[in-house]
Amino acid sequence: MTVHSSPGSPAPAVAGSSSTGRSASGLPSLGLISHGTSSAQGQALIEALAAAVADDLRERGFVDEVVLGHVDVQQPDVDEVIDRLPSDCPAVLVPLLLSPGYHVHVDLAEALERAADRDVRLAMTLGPDARLAKILADRLPPLREDDEVVLAAAGSSDERANRFCEAMGELLASELGRAVSVGFLAGGGVPLKSFVEQNRPDGSRLIAANYLLAPGFFDDLARSLVTDPGPAQGGSEQRLLSTPLLAPGPETCAVQNPGEARVQAVPTELVDIVRDRVLDALGD
Repeated sequence: MTVHSSPGSPAPAVAGSSSTGRSASGLPSLGLISHGTSSAQGQALIEALAAAVADDLRERGFVDEVVLGHVDVQQPDVDEVIDRLPSDCPAVLVPLLLSPGYHVHVDLAEALERAADRDVRLAMTLGPDARLAKILADRLPPLREDDEVVLAAAGSSDERANRFCEAMGELLASELGRAVSVGFLAGGGVPLKSFVEQNRPDGSRLIAANYLLAPGFFDDLARSLVTDPGPAQGGSEQRLLSTPLLAPGPETCAVQNPGEARVQAVPTELVDIVRDRVLDALGD
């Protein structure tokens, strides 16, 4: 999927690629690599992020061609993204992932090895970053003194990824000025389920900060674990889960996707992080 934008208008995500293999401007090109999801809402929100990033970087004159790809579930894959990007100027791949696990150290690393004859640079993942902590904190309800705050992370079989999630938990703790634990939905580390199953004093709540990029499999899993039935169904609302980092809402950097009536909101902090990852990679 190539992301196109025109001056003065939101940047929609448009299928297909117009790349001829050479850059008309001589500017670097950008591949945005998400995990991929079968969730229609998750796909729309990732496309909105890619479009907002493309619009921002083109307006600033940093990049020309921008292509969105995925490591799993969706197409195009990483190899096809690299093939679509102009070969006569530097290209940067930014993983739209929150921590560097198998997909970064294996999938993306191997794709770069296959493109060793080109100047393709791999940027850092989105997290950990203090700006993500701000988004996470803003998504939480007003906290009580006896609330337990847990960062709900996907988790990985790669301990490097889990350590990055622990670091994100520390950043959120600093942002909130209170202790934050980290619970994982898969892989190593303390399972989120163990926090859910703990007995709590009356009135004490589990507040799960949703450290997932967009709706999809892991968000559904977290919601099934954490969401409390609430008073209307006889529950006590002792467990609450915030929305993912990308969720529909009246934020800035809103992008209207073609054929959709709903505006998809992209936090400006996410666009800022991607821009910094691109500039860091180009500065290496």
